[in-house]
Amino acid sequence: MKRYLYFISFILFSCQDEITLDLPQAEIKLVVEATIEQGYPPYVILTTNQGYFDPINSGTFSNIFVTDVESIKVFYKDDNDFVVESKDLELIPADLTEEITGESFPIYTVLNDIGEFLDTTTNNYNFSQAGRTYYLEIVWNNQIITSETTIPNPTPLDCLWVEQSETAEKDFKCDIRALYSDPAEVQNNILIKSKRIQHYERNKEDTTSCFVENNKDPILKLVDAGSDILINGQSFETYFPRPSDNGFPTGSYNTFHTKVCDDDTIEFKKDIVLIKFCQIDEPSLKFWRGLVRQAGTNGNPFAEPLNLQSNINGGLGVFTGYGAVYYKVPIIKGTTIDSVYSPNIIDIF
Repeated sequence: MKRYLYFISFILFSCQDEITLDLPQAEIKLVVEATIEQGYPPYVILTTNQGYFDPINSGTFSNIFVTDVESIKVFYKDDNDFVVESKDLELIPADLTEEITGESFPIYTVLNDIGEFLDTTTNNYNFSQAGRTYYLEIVWNNQIITSETTIPNPTPLDCLWVEQSETAEKDFKCDIRALYSDPAEVQNNILIKSKRIQHYERNKEDTTSCFVENNKDPILKLVDAGSDILINGQSFETYFPRPSDNGFPTGSYNTFHTKVCDDDTIEFKKDIVLIKFCQIDEPSLKFWRGLVRQAGTNGNPFAEPLNLQSNINGGLGVFTGYGAVYYKVPIIKGTTIDSVYSPNIIDIF
């Protein structure tokens, strides 16, 4: 019997052939992240797609950015389909990009107009207005990539407040909660982003040091996106968890606290959080809602694969018009915020 089983095993293993799959190369497409919101110049970040099985190395991140487009323009039309005003977008110089975002990735914007925003919080930029539809046209690699989006009218929150987190183990951990009254006569597609514009922590590279530094978030991160189908016309309470680097947002924020370090006490200043609460149109919602679902199922082997829906003709990605309101929230227990905030252009990325 043992010989019989051995003989079968020998046949099975000896008949195995090495299989090589000849996978088709992914078609190179332009990936667009284009933004326009009332009161600020439009901006565009361009990359190229990667094949699923393409190798990832230290140069992948820098190599995917696109800096060789022939032209990018954003414009709007009148009721007779004539172009009323058009803006040409150019690359921001690398040193200015790093000043604005803290990073060095390429950003296209209206270079002639951006200077007035660097030292002010004014947002009286007449080109970008709520209720208007905008068109994007990119000429790249002998292709014309187009898209369109509308900036909806913004709907502000009733108020926000800070309270101690009920789930966190440490008493300096806090949540941002909010009250929102949804207009019954309008279908709203809501998107929320946030970032810490002040966040103190110990040096990550030197864990033995007692040095505390401001390690703020470089960009706004997605919190959630969805329609008002279930809450149309209602007032309800919600909260805005801190987005994580990977996965669904579940984090909290830090109020002022102290820690013992080398027989000394070090102080951590409170977080200051910028909340972006905005309305977006339906095509943009389909993209961002898909991104939220992907983040929520990240790492789940039983999750169904999901393709993001793009509103870019001839490419991938999204062109989003934001009807946005901002709130600057210092993380102090009991703090209530009921007025909007006008951020510097540095903070809206």
